[in-house]
Amino acid sequence: MAGDRPRIELFLRSLAPATGRDGQERIVERLRTLDEENVVRDFEVVLCGECVCPQAATAETEPGERLLTSYEAFEAWADDRDRELSGFEQRDTKSILTGTTVTGIVFPRVVLAEYRDGDLTFVAPSADDTEKTSVSDRLSAYESGEAAERASDEAQREPRAEDATVDEVEE
Repeated sequence: MAGDRPRIELFLRSLAPATGRDGQERIVERLRTLDEENVVRDFEVVLCGECVCPQAATAETEPGERLLTSYEAFEAWADDRDRELSGFEQRDTKSILTGTTVTGIVFPRVVLAEYRDGDLTFVAPSADDTEKTSVSDRLSAYESGEAAERASDEAQREPRAEDATVDEVEE
């Protein structure tokens, strides 16, 4: 059920960032408090590093596959909801040794992914035409109970024609 407490994955570029450390610490502390208060079901910190390159051998490792799979899920979630992922970048990286260039995906410094019943239900930072939601904004929504209300409203909304699959339209 969508109103269940969410499971949170918090993606961090670094566990000890040179800049933004205080803000990152506050986010982790807020998540701990939400977990202790049973507002969220659980949260996990995922280290994403500076960049993940889909063509590199490291992309075939367990952490690399997880980051790429998560990024693809984030993109699909954003496309399905007419939202834009904020702060993600495609970056060309040139090897000093070989001279080859690969394109990598750079995650924002902090990304929050929310899951309910195993489904990705929110990603921050993201934006639509009217609203930009930071990780801090999303945490505030959990703290106020607003995130649970929105999840419940989303679960109860009538399916739109554009949400239907081809098979449902043909029936």
